[in-house]
Amino acid sequence: MIKRYLKGAQAERDLAKLLKNRSFSVIRAAGSGSSISTPDLIAIKRGRILAFECKAWKMMPRLKKTEYKEFLKWCEQAGAMGFLAWKKKKWLFMNIKNLKKSNIKKDGMSLKDLMFVVDI
Repeated sequence: MIKRYLKGAQAERDLAKLLKNRSFSVIRAAGSGSSISTPDLIAIKRGRILAFECKAWKMMPRLKKTEYKEFLKWCEQAGAMGFLAWKKKKWLFMNIKNLKKSNIKKDGMSLKDLMFVVDI
C-alpha cells in the first residue's frame, strides 16, 4: 500500500513539475485519494483552470462511478477543465467529459496536444 501511494505521489509531483515548467501555477492537493473529494492536481494559467485526477497504473486506469461523479461535479463548480492523467511511460490525458465514450489508451492526448486543446 505504501509503495503504491509513493508511486502515485511521485507521478503527481512529476506532472506538477511539467506543468510548472510550462508557466502554470500548480497545487498538489493534500488528501487527494482520501474521502475528501478534490483533484490530485490543480493547474492555473492566465485564468484557465485545469484539474487532474492522476493515475500511475500499469493497467489502463478507470475511475469508480462515485469518483467520476465527484470529480465532474468539482470541475463544474470550480469552472475547471477536468482531465484523467495516466502515466505509464509517458503521460496521456483524457477530458473527463469524454471518459465514458473514449479510451485513454487509444484516444489519450500527449502533454503537447493537451496544451493545444486548452489553448495555452
